[in-house]
Amino acid sequence: MTDDEPSTAARMRAVAAELGLQPEDTRSHTGDFAGGQIRFAGLAGEREPSDYLLRWTPGEGWELTEEDGSSGSMRAVAALPGTRPSEAVADFVLTALSGRGERPVRRSDEPGVTGLRLSDPGSRGSA
Repeated sequence: MTDDEPSTAARMRAVAAELGLQPEDTRSHTGDFAGGQIRFAGLAGEREPSDYLLRWTPGEGWELTEEDGSSGSMRAVAALPGTRPSEAVADFVLTALSGRGERPVRRSDEPGVTGLRLSDPGSRGSA
C-alpha cells in the first residue's frame, strides 16, 4: 500500500458512511489476514430484516453475503472485483439490495442501537 491509499479501516468507514451506517458497524484486519467487513441488515416492508455482511479482501475485491437463516452460514449474493472508490462500492450494495426489494439499515444488535435505524441512501454523505 502506498501512502496515498486509504487504510483498510478508513476504507471500511468510508463505505459505511456512504451507506448511512456507522463506524462501529465496520471491522478491519491487518497482518496475515488483511481485509474488512461491514455488518448491516436489509429491510423490506414488513418482513423481518435480512442479515448481510459486506467483505473486502485486498487483491480480490468486495463480496456481499447474506446469512442463511436455517444454518446461520453466509452465502454470496453479489461480488465486485478489485479496489473501488467508496461511492462505487455503495452503489454496488444499493443495486444488489434494490434488486431484492431491500434497503440497508443498522443491525439492531450493534452497540448503541435501539431498534433499527433506517438509512436513506439518497442522502449519502461524502467520505
